[in-house]
Parts: sequence; C-alpha cells; structure tokens
Amino acid sequence: MRIAVTAKGPGLDDQVDPRFGRCPFFVLINPDTMEIEAVENPNLTLGGGAGIQSAQLMAERDVTALLTGNCGPNAYQTLSAAGIDVIVGVSGRVRDAVAQYKTGSFPVTQGPNVASHFGVGAPATPESGMGRGMGRGMGGGGGMGRGMGRGMGMGRGMGTIDGPPTAASPPSRRDEVEMLKSEAQRLEAELKAITERIAHVADRAPASRLIAAVNSDRCTACGACIAACPTDAITVEEIAVISLERCTGCGECLAQCPQEALTLRRR
Repeated sequence: MRIAVTAKGPGLDDQVDPRFGRCPFFVLINPDTMEIEAVENPNLTLGGGAGIQSAQLMAERDVTALLTGNCGPNAYQTLSAAGIDVIVGVSGRVRDAVAQYKTGSFPVTQGPNVASHFGVGAPATPESGMGRGMGRGMGGGGGMGRGMGRGMGMGRGMGTIDGPPTAASPPSRRDEVEMLKSEAQRLEAELKAITERIAHVADRAPASRLIAAVNSDRCTACGACIAACPTDAITVEEIAVISLERCTGCGECLAQCPQEALTLRRR
C-alpha cells in the first residue's frame, strides 16, 4: 500500500496543502514502514488540467489512497478511474494525517468537494501573501495603504480636506528592473516545468492504467482534442475516436475539450 498526501513541503512535519492539482509537493508514504518519497509537483504552474495531470501522476506512482484538502470533479473522476481512494478535508501536519488514516478516522470521499479550477490563482504559500489596499482619505483626499493577506488590501490612507489627491509615485528604475527580473524567473520556472512535462508525456510507455474515452452524446467533433494529444492518438469521424495503441492516458485532451466529452477509464 502506498498513500499520497498533498503537502506544502517535502517532509512528514510539513503542513498538508489544501489543493490537489497545485500543491507544491506530493509526499508518498508506505504507512507500514513510514518510508517516504517526496515528489515535487510538475503541474503546479500549468494553465489548465493540473488536477487531471496530477491524478495521472498518482496512478503512475501506484498510489492507492490520496489525502488532501480539496478535489475537483475532473481530478476526482481520473483518480477514481485509476482505483485510487480519495479523502478530502485533511489538514495539519502530514505525519498526523497519516496517523489518522491508519486508525481509519477518514472516510473515503464519494465525489468532488469543490468546483473545477478551484486552485487556479491561489498563491503557493498563502500564509506569506502580500496585498495592496487602497484607502480613501477624509474630505475627498486619496491615500495609499498596504494590506496583508491573499492579495486583499487592508490599508487606509489619510488625505487632506482642501488639497488635491496625492498621486502615487511611479516605481524607480531599480525597482522596475527587480520586478522584471522576478517576472523573468517565474516565467523561466514555468517554461521548465512545461518542458519537463512534454518530455514526460512523450516518453511515457503505453502501459498506463488509464485510457481516454469519448462520450458520444457530448462530442461535437470539434477537433480540439486532436491538437491537444501529444501522441497523435485521436482522430475525428462523426465523433472523436481514440487509438488504444497510441493513447497513454495522459489526460491532455480532457483539459482542452470544450464540451467535457472526454474522460479517463481503466484499460
């Protein structure tokens, strides 16, 4: 048996991350020996489909149960198709979550508990998020304030009654350069993650436990899945057709289908 816990760090004493597809780490644990393997989440910065890709990753790692805070419908469907038990509402330290799991305290979830794209836009470490707030001064003046939290400003500015609103000063050249460097580093990390994911999907052996399946009532033969498939496993006739030999069950097509006509199932 091997269980996976979504975590904010790579160790047993790190906190459980409430997001499945966009958690920083998956801590894989043998509950009998407490031997662990920390897997950095390669899907953290994906624009879409992070839950599906993370579920496929769990299937590849032979996970039998997943402990997390929240799980959306696409990820839940993929995990269920792979035969992985999903347990949501988990919080606290990874070590404590495993101990509770071993005592049978957690019931297996019977469905998703959040909507699709729940974790999109959430900061990787919510505790340290910084936000800016805009305050209104008295008597028509304007002010600027700073807030703490997930992008939610709490600042209050004080303006003068008779004077005009004070304009915010533009960032200095040095500050602008630092901001651009930070943005470049973020984009570089995102590109690296995407490149690694492309190589991973392209090299994946077709012995995956999952394969894409088409809902004929929903499919409109739009062809969006063809462009999304990295192994050219999809053709379109009256509806999309999946090649059993080529499909690796990567789930890329699910994320791109506008009709939600694709799912993953066991081979």
